[in-house]
Amino acid sequence: MTPPSEWHTRSVEEVLAALSSSPAGLSEAEAAERLSRHGPNELNEGGGRSPLRLFLAQFGETMVLILLAAALVSGLLGKQTETVAILAIVLLFAGLGFVQEYRAERAMAALRRLAVPTVRVRRDGAVREGSARELVPGDVVLLEAGAAVPADLRFLESVNLRVQEAALTGESEAVEKTVEPLAGSDLPLGDRRNLAFLGTAVTYGRGSAVVTATGMETELGRIAALIQGVRAEPTPLQRKLDGVGKALASAGAAAALLVLGIGLLRGEPWGDMLLTGISVAVAVVPEGLPAVVTIALSMGARRMLRRQALIRKLPAVETLGSVTVICSDKTGTLTENRMTVTVVDVAGDRVELQEVLRHRQPVLDAPSDADGAPRAVLPAIREVLEAGALCNDAVFAPDTRPGSLRVLGDPTEGALLVAAMKAGLDPAALQADRPRVGELPFDSGRKRMTTVHRGPDGRRTAYTKGAVDGLLELSVRVRAAGSEEPMSEVWRARIRAANDELAAAGMRVLGLARRPLEGTAPAGDGHLELERELTFLGLVGMMDPPRAAVRPAVQTCLEAGIRPVMITGDHPLTALAIARDLGIGADEGTVTGEALARLGEAELDGVAARTSVYARVSPEDKLRIVQALQRRGEVVAMTGDGVNDSPALKKADIGVAMGITGTDVAKEAADMVLLDDNFATIVAAVEEGRVIYGNLVRFVKFSLGGNVGKVLVMLGAPLLGVNVALRPLPLLWLNLITDGLLGLGLSLEPGEPDTMRRPPRSPAAPILDRPSRVHVGWVGALIGALTLALGAVHLDEVWQTMVFATLGFTQVGHALGLRSAGRFPFSLRSNPAMTLLVLTAVGLQLAAIYLPPLERFFGLPPLPAGDLLIAMGMGVVTFAAVRLERLLAGRHAAAYRGAGA
Repeated sequence: MTPPSEWHTRSVEEVLAALSSSPAGLSEAEAAERLSRHGPNELNEGGGRSPLRLFLAQFGETMVLILLAAALVSGLLGKQTETVAILAIVLLFAGLGFVQEYRAERAMAALRRLAVPTVRVRRDGAVREGSARELVPGDVVLLEAGAAVPADLRFLESVNLRVQEAALTGESEAVEKTVEPLAGSDLPLGDRRNLAFLGTAVTYGRGSAVVTATGMETELGRIAALIQGVRAEPTPLQRKLDGVGKALASAGAAAALLVLGIGLLRGEPWGDMLLTGISVAVAVVPEGLPAVVTIALSMGARRMLRRQALIRKLPAVETLGSVTVICSDKTGTLTENRMTVTVVDVAGDRVELQEVLRHRQPVLDAPSDADGAPRAVLPAIREVLEAGALCNDAVFAPDTRPGSLRVLGDPTEGALLVAAMKAGLDPAALQADRPRVGELPFDSGRKRMTTVHRGPDGRRTAYTKGAVDGLLELSVRVRAAGSEEPMSEVWRARIRAANDELAAAGMRVLGLARRPLEGTAPAGDGHLELERELTFLGLVGMMDPPRAAVRPAVQTCLEAGIRPVMITGDHPLTALAIARDLGIGADEGTVTGEALARLGEAELDGVAARTSVYARVSPEDKLRIVQALQRRGEVVAMTGDGVNDSPALKKADIGVAMGITGTDVAKEAADMVLLDDNFATIVAAVEEGRVIYGNLVRFVKFSLGGNVGKVLVMLGAPLLGVNVALRPLPLLWLNLITDGLLGLGLSLEPGEPDTMRRPPRSPAAPILDRPSRVHVGWVGALIGALTLALGAVHLDEVWQTMVFATLGFTQVGHALGLRSAGRFPFSLRSNPAMTLLVLTAVGLQLAAIYLPPLERFFGLPPLPAGDLLIAMGMGVVTFAAVRLERLLAGRHAAAYRGAGA
């Protein structure tokens, strides 16, 4: 059978022969045999994980494994209370993770929903309707406007047929289809104009086609296979937290073995020392870390939702903050995904229509020049817009939103209608005033369309629109300076130059002309009679324009050290024009999919380092570009809305889909969905991600500092003659109310003032830099020293309670000292949750000491009031030390910047 890449190069006869078919289609018997051989025309689901596997995967985290080990040893020693408490915490973490990941495995289900339920197919020479699942290679299907393409097809017949392929190729304009074979086996999908692909839709005309591929053998099926084959990579935060967990596991094991060895050498019972070792391990592990990270990311996701960014996968919240490159699809992401008339060029003058409308300058009235002379260009624009509205088959229809309209018909013709309406014309009234009385439909051979209209005075006028070169050959006059002049070679050269200039800017250009008719309808060949002796009215240039909010968003990205990259299936000239307009680096020009196909991995890495605009790319190309950037150490965000974007969305560090124009496939493959399809929302999400990551670093510093202090207390206690400073259950309680509650409060802090003026952090950088590690060391030493010092003078029945209280209150002081720079530590307005959580933590700490049921549960005798005040005072000392460190660090940084470093 003919390779899939070559169907467009074969003639209709060759294609039918290769498929053992005919224009009459297959017989029912042959179709049934092929169905058993090829299988149903549907996309196979694969690569998904069952709910049970998702749940079990939650128990693979390093810190969870440490807790499970602690629970096992506690159970073997008969410590049922500790065992149950630790297992309850583990199940809480697993449940949170499972809920967040359960929805992440449905991209293939969305692909399956793209299948067409019924299709018109020829079988045994007769047309019948059947299920699209039953289509097989060699079937002949019939298509018409509004039909979805049910499989990959090679056209046998095309009558003014156009297919919207934006979801697959990224090209916003519907593609006119032909039946003639094409040259070049490696043509991009968007240029294979005699083929149609599963997942696209017919917007205009009718035709018939033979099925060349079904199910997973289609272009959409290849994308499905790519999605299944893409392995989800851990996020930077997940990698770093896993590293922290492994380091803590090693530290905890070493400390536990050290304590166990010292105790056994001193002749202590092995059971007591094993319990002490477990206590040390529990002291090392920040049990609240997984929960705080999950809750902090969830809260961040809620804040992003208020800013129109829906987070589907929680780690994406943090990943956004480390993004260094945003790879953006053009159509529907950077642009509005609708053809729009942007330039009207009449002989001798040109108007940027969007600028005119934006500044509310009258288009239909003739304003005066500076010297008071009336300008004739604007009435000439009126004639061009009138011609475009009359020679037009598109219509307005009520939209689903009250009071709004939508265009039914070809996007190009719809753009002409919208331009006329925005300029103050009423297309419906215009067509009623000059009803159509004749027409010559668009023909791909002539590349133009003509309609005949009768005016109020009974006179008829023919209006023609189409390719500029063809109209120039038929025009004998030109509309210029308010009158008609004979068409000369000078005028032709000027019009051709204008056409070339607009085309080079990435626009689609149409010419418009008219011809007054006299007498009765022309006889003979209609188009030869109507389309001659025309008066050339002008040109319209149209394109899919950039979104208004994108340009400032791109500038903000650049200021934040993020490089935007455009990756589109559209034409290179169009892509380059949009990139230059938006300020995306286009100095290196564009790189096409055809050029990418010739590059090896090393060459592609070099191209990816310097190229910001890619055009005419395939889904595989997008995936290769993302992979090349990732090999260079970039953290890549990929935005898109089409099926063709899905593999790259899934492979990228964070995939961002459009919520309004995006397909279900893109949304399911993405980590985040923009509900307003606004590129600027990505910038807000990046800022939120940076704030969240900064707060998580703040929490890790807080948690590890406190845990270092606890470990030092556990290791130093034997030097004071006490084998176990705190048993596992009080330690677990301390970790949960400090790491859990206070850590959660820190994770909700507002961002630092210069959040979006910093470059992206290096993905290779550790979660804690050197100053942060120094902070953890000295704060841990301070907490350990203060606690042991108080314990040394309380070697009595309240020794453990004093240690418990001092560890808790010093961590409260540590948390308050770590609040955002420039914020009053006790401010209610900037982070009211922090104040509430601090009060809750202090209340729970006191309850464990003074509430009889909890006092008995933890085995902690109550403290005298004086001792409690001393423990609280140690919290004040810790707070003052942390704030002093931050004050000195801020002055040092200011002096460093002032020195010009």
